[in-house]
Amino acid sequence: MNKLGVIFLTSTGLSSKNVYEKFKEIVDSKGFKKAVIITTASFGKENNEYSQLALSQLKSIGFNLVDFYDFENDGARNLSKYDVIYVCGGNTFKLMKFATEMNFDKEIKSLLERGGIYIGVSAGSLIIGPSIKIVDEINPDKNEVGLTDFKGFNIVDIIIFPHYSQDVEKNIKSLETKNNIHIERLNNSQAILIKYGEKILIE
Repeated sequence: MNKLGVIFLTSTGLSSKNVYEKFKEIVDSKGFKKAVIITTASFGKENNEYSQLALSQLKSIGFNLVDFYDFENDGARNLSKYDVIYVCGGNTFKLMKFATEMNFDKEIKSLLERGGIYIGVSAGSLIIGPSIKIVDEINPDKNEVGLTDFKGFNIVDIIIFPHYSQDVEKNIKSLETKNNIHIERLNNSQAILIKYGEKILIE
């Protein structure tokens, strides 16, 4: 795992007060001002209420350039000018398909190598782990793009279950046993911060 950049794995982005404050603290220390919001997975794309919420949250922290980008409709782009890449939640299969087609893993690695910040929201957190198979098995997303390869980008070695609640615990344990894996449960107020190679739970 690259030790220069910072990664936030979240269920709800910056909506938790403690996650917002930790993100702001790191942004302020680095002087970051440019962000891009990936809207590919979101119903309504940049007009989605959560895409717009992310825009207002980033602006409230002091970002003076915040762009929207949709892999599905906008084509390839160089993201090297951005300090922060924020990937919205939504349909994980759709996000994985179009992110793979755009070689988005290379942009993420480049961001981390230059010390930037990656924020994943739900699906945006899942795609950078080893596998997205969990969304085919527990509370499944609709696989409307016909994705058959459930491998993630494997940039982090963590598989998260976002929006965790106790009522899915039995299913998660069964999946862990069946596949000999560990799944990190994240409720809507928690996040995993990966900074300088260390993993910290924010709650």
